[in-house]
Amino acid sequence: MSDLLLLDAPFGGQIGYRTLGAAGDWLVLIHGWCGSADHWDIIGPELARNFRVLVLSHPGFGGTAPPPASGQTIAAMGAAVAHVLDHLDISGAILVGHSMGGPISTETAIAAPQRVAAVIGLDTLSDRDYYGRVPDDEIRRRHEDFQLDYPGRMRAMVDMIVHPTTEEAMRARITEGMLGAAPGDFALDIKDDLFFWNAEDRWPLVTCPKMLLNSPYVARLAHPEPMPCFAQTTIATYDSGHFPMVEAPTMIVDKIRSCIACLVY
Repeated sequence: MSDLLLLDAPFGGQIGYRTLGAAGDWLVLIHGWCGSADHWDIIGPELARNFRVLVLSHPGFGGTAPPPASGQTIAAMGAAVAHVLDHLDISGAILVGHSMGGPISTETAIAAPQRVAAVIGLDTLSDRDYYGRVPDDEIRRRHEDFQLDYPGRMRAMVDMIVHPTTEEAMRARITEGMLGAAPGDFALDIKDDLFFWNAEDRWPLVTCPKMLLNSPYVARLAHPEPMPCFAQTTIATYDSGHFPMVEAPTMIVDKIRSCIACLVY
């Protein structure tokens, strides 16, 4: 946290950021639920060989000051990322949004189309059970269920979405990092808004080139009915679990570079 610069977010709280690399196009790495800028510690420096890299901790995550309830939304977090782009006068940014970072990068591209060149969703967006506007009663049920045993539910979730080859020590580190990223009540309120968010309404509003890079292993858990908004979206795949930046960093760096080459260059 000490190496993050802090900026007041448009809807309250603070967003933390740091940059890596000295030359090339801007690559913005956007973490998911209960993540932080530290999620990119392994692959950020490697990607910075070819790009200027911006990593962020969303308001309330990674030790940053949380926003009030009115700012605890996907749209507000997208606006906060756009605010950092404005603050640093970044244009032509390539956004890579992991998990909940997919909706956040979507909102950033909608809020600041003049600053965003492309959006790549990393293991995100295509599952309507998470990104297709979950019914209110189901949002409440999921919230209450997770709240019953927050650490236990977090570990169970991690075990379900990491790759079978991921070792116990890595599973424990991922779980510990997610539990420490934000207070549980705050994190669950954010998750509620993620379930309220609707890709069907928002993804078509992204006008720049866009694609998904998803794990077929994680997709085994997805709702079987595809969302029409992704019918024309390229969905590339990678062979690892939901956290490839730590489960298979060398592989995912190559995949991200390949996606950028296809989408932008």
